[in-house]
Amino acid sequence: MKIHHALSMLLAIVPFSGALATPPEEKKAGDPVPEKAGRCCTVLPKGEIKNPVFLKQDIEKKEVEVFIIATFDKSNYGMNFNGLSKSEGGYEIPLGWKVKVTFCNNSDVPHSVMVVEADVAERKINLGEDPYFDGATTPKPNTLGTTNKIEKFEFTPDEAGDFSFACGFPTHSANGHRIFLKIKKDLKQATFVVPAKEKAAGK
Repeated sequence: MKIHHALSMLLAIVPFSGALATPPEEKKAGDPVPEKAGRCCTVLPKGEIKNPVFLKQDIEKKEVEVFIIATFDKSNYGMNFNGLSKSEGGYEIPLGWKVKVTFCNNSDVPHSVMVVEADVAERKINLGEDPYFDGATTPKPNTLGTTNKIEKFEFTPDEAGDFSFACGFPTHSANGHRIFLKIKKDLKQATFVVPAKEKAAGK
């Protein structure tokens, strides 16, 4: 179903349990069960974003939890977060709130996530090891990436501005593997923003 207007979804106090469900694995009696690389999270068919568990928040505590899935679907050749790429959607978060990130890679290709300035994410081939805010990255984002486990980190932005959640693996962010992170001084609640889509071809 096409979205006719810009959609800004505010999801408060939503559990992550459904999004973190582990798919069943076939095994024979007596055989060890190998870990299934790159399949640590459940995705929705055809990349449809229906009631996604991408954000929950505690307004009183000024804390927000964001859930980021790399290769949520096949868009942009799999280089997407939560089905979005090229900074065409993302998160808006109040300045000074604690941000808790749960990251999962749904691909066998190494991916990572780190916070960098928006213009850097768009143009730089190698983002390096250091995020813009202290602690705002998965381990060794530009060398190892993550393929078969969930990574968690947290940070507290102390500066307003336009940033990105970007894949730190070389060339990925410049090729669109990024979503926006807008830190706003006067914002009262966090939101996950999905971009507007064309009503119909030629209109």
